[in-house]
Amino acid sequence: MPEEHVHPELIRDEHPWRPTHPHTWSGSAHVRVWRTAPDHVTVVLSGPDAEYDLETVLPLLRAEYPHDKADFTFHRPTDWGTLGYYAQLTQTPDGTGPVTRTTIPDDTLATHLGPTFYATEDPDDETTGWGGP
Repeated sequence: MPEEHVHPELIRDEHPWRPTHPHTWSGSAHVRVWRTAPDHVTVVLSGPDAEYDLETVLPLLRAEYPHDKADFTFHRPTDWGTLGYYAQLTQTPDGTGPVTRTTIPDDTLATHLGPTFYATEDPDDETTGWGGP
């Protein structure tokens, strides 16, 4: 029997989220989650402050989807002072190690997640690959 194909479905779009890092000052973070298979989710954290507290936040988000394999991606939007980028986030399986960022091409997420990726992106993002003007 062929494997069931599931189109990515946006199941969470939470904005804003304020990290707890003491040095945050530039805004909030955007948390979005797509179901990409019956037992698999893709979590995208984006925004000027999404890069803080990753060692704390990833295990908490992973715990919210205990029966799923969770992939995590970080998106740092381009703004007046910083170039944006996308990165795959990895951490030790037990969630105790540091978070590693591996830069990925801008269109990788959009190709994987479909039109809801751009439709739910922050409108002031100027990162290459954003679906805006």
